[in-house]
Amino acid sequence: MLEAAKERLQEAKDALARGEFEQALVELGAALELEPSIDAYLIRAEAFFSRKDYDSALADVDKAEEVYDANPKSTSIDWEKIEEAKTRFLDAKNPDPGPPIRQRISVMLPIGTVDPAEIFINISKRRDISTDGKTLLRKHGSVIYDMEILDRNPLWAESIIELTKGTRAFFHAEQVANHAGFFHLQAPNLEFAQTTKNQYQVASQLLHTLDPLMRAINSPVALMRNSNQVNACEEIFNCASEETPANVLAAYCRIYNDDQYACLFTVGMHALGYADAQIPYELIAPEVAQDVLYEFHEFQSVALTWNVGDTLEFNSKLTNQTYRLGLYECGRFEGVEEARFNGNGLWIFEEIVV
Repeated sequence: MLEAAKERLQEAKDALARGEFEQALVELGAALELEPSIDAYLIRAEAFFSRKDYDSALADVDKAEEVYDANPKSTSIDWEKIEEAKTRFLDAKNPDPGPPIRQRISVMLPIGTVDPAEIFINISKRRDISTDGKTLLRKHGSVIYDMEILDRNPLWAESIIELTKGTRAFFHAEQVANHAGFFHLQAPNLEFAQTTKNQYQVASQLLHTLDPLMRAINSPVALMRNSNQVNACEEIFNCASEETPANVLAAYCRIYNDDQYACLFTVGMHALGYADAQIPYELIAPEVAQDVLYEFHEFQSVALTWNVGDTLEFNSKLTNQTYRLGLYECGRFEGVEEARFNGNGLWIFEEIVV
């Protein structure tokens, strides 16, 4: 009987090699009736697995384990085969979705040199960050960042200088003007499984990484491309040293004025995993609306998440009013290549609830 089982098992292997799946299953079934064995069950499990029948494959792995337990002559090699198959099949049935990240955060840092050797040496001197030349790691965090060193781009430089004027010290714009290139950082690296819980945590850890990085490469400002917000080195340090929702929000979110549609709106909240917001002038005066937007986003960053089409009521302590908001698709900055596009949507303040 044992020899007959071996013959049927070999027939099954030959059939699988020829791509004759059904014939292989017939031969395997016959082999198992004659002599249940670990190899026969694992081979049939592989046959089911090739058809993406993960439940049947795992059932045969369990049967192989039963044979292993019942046979005192079973070896450690048999057990390793069983465990390897079970792990592989379970991973295929329940693939790791990776980090709960919807958008990547993109940061552009003006730098004084584009010599990789000099940059890597300066980074290696830090105790809190490290690099392999392609990625950057915060040693006490769980996020890996893609990095690249780019030659000076006049358009980017002028854009950062323009964004810096009037909002940051004059010498910051002057430093940008004299820089030779850019250090581009994206978070997180999607090829690695992340242990971060959400997008907000990725954004928070990036602030902690930017602080030592900017010091290592002597970058005066950081351009958050998700919003076009420009932060000076000292601002990144302050946000990272006192991590509050308000500080993290201030680092990534920027408020824009839209005279055409008579409203104020925010950009960059998708870096934190949330929707942006918009307030019409007729509902709240612009000088007050700016603070209400930040107030609302602080509320949003510690509350539940919503989906496009939802509505909510928000009570502002600044105005002592309750507002009804609707969540809509974001119509600004559309396109997957547009860093400022918010796939989470746009909250619009619609009316005061009486």
